[in-house]
Amino acid sequence: MAIIFIPGIKGSKLINVYPTDFEVRWSLEDMVVGDIFENPIDFELKKGIYDKEDFMLFKEWELINYAYEKMIRHIRKEVDPHLYSFPYDWRKPLELGAKRLVEFIDYIKGKLNKDNQEPRINFITHSMGGLLLRSALELRGPGAFDDIDRIAFIAPPFRGSCDIPLNLIAGEKNGWFSDEEAFRKLARSFPAVYQLIPSFENAAVSSTSGNNLDLFDVNNWQENVANSNDFHPDLLINAEKFIRNASAQHGGQSNAPMASDNKLRANANKILILLGVGHKTVKQIPVIQNNQNNRNWFDFNNSLTDTYGDGRVLLKSAAIRGISLAAYKGTNEHGTVCRDHIIIKSVEVWLKRNKLYKMTPRTPRNSVNRPGKNFFDVWDGNASEASFNKHIVG
Repeated sequence: MAIIFIPGIKGSKLINVYPTDFEVRWSLEDMVVGDIFENPIDFELKKGIYDKEDFMLFKEWELINYAYEKMIRHIRKEVDPHLYSFPYDWRKPLELGAKRLVEFIDYIKGKLNKDNQEPRINFITHSMGGLLLRSALELRGPGAFDDIDRIAFIAPPFRGSCDIPLNLIAGEKNGWFSDEEAFRKLARSFPAVYQLIPSFENAAVSSTSGNNLDLFDVNNWQENVANSNDFHPDLLINAEKFIRNASAQHGGQSNAPMASDNKLRANANKILILLGVGHKTVKQIPVIQNNQNNRNWFDFNNSLTDTYGDGRVLLKSAAIRGISLAAYKGTNEHGTVCRDHIIIKSVEVWLKRNKLYKMTPRTPRNSVNRPGKNFFDVWDGNASEASFNKHIVG
């Protein structure tokens, strides 16, 4: 038995392998404060795959230790020392990482066989890593789950994040040392960013009619963005194909779309979804469609928020009907949730083949002998506060 850990977006360091002495070009320092000596445009991609600059050849390297080392050390000690990380280039189409992951799974299974160990795999994913795993499961075909023991999806944005339109339209100073124009340009060249565009109902709505707007339709994007040279409608519709597969409405191509919810439900006994909540998270962006100066103006200043998320990902994006769902108040925000002791302990319990119970603190109202454990259940698919509250503790 072994465990494969798949990090989230920006969770893998990137190195430039063009020099004989490889350069680390994306690290924790870059994420937090940026690097005054580097030009962030070096990270830009051509055609969504190729490094733009002649003397840049980026490859994935090790994980961002601050985000993941605490969990990895604990799981190796308490569950299984055979935990292997899977870094990937989080700029590029997730299908590319999925193909590598399928090969990596086969390699780890071969290694286990050679050592006379059971060739079965557990997975822990964070954020975008959950989408990458679902893509790999689709590539593996009908028997994708046969050699999988358990999966813990941590904060997976299966239906995207409302932060992504902000990145693509206005830019966001979060880990890049430059101006907002550079952030926009970079984000618009990364296919994986488009694959995180929110697809849940009413993520974007018309400010006049209140109708849901499909953000995979380029005609619903802010006019100056849709008409710009660095926005890529082809990446937009390819992202829809990756997310929605057969139900995609705008064409697009994906050779490894995410495994469907139905495929996951068929293996629900192996899957747990974990999320921290209680953090203000954008849930809806109003769009002024009839704005005279710039059609489809995204009115970020009047976006709606709630606390049913971790600051980036909402429960309605992560949850899947028929799959066990556990959410905790008071945990860390999205980027550092894998450092949180409650999340770490929950993953430990799940991978030890135990049911996950609601770990609530004792209060004055509890008797000396409290009633039996209350376990997390599968989500009923009702995206209401009442339904989600049944899965939240803390």
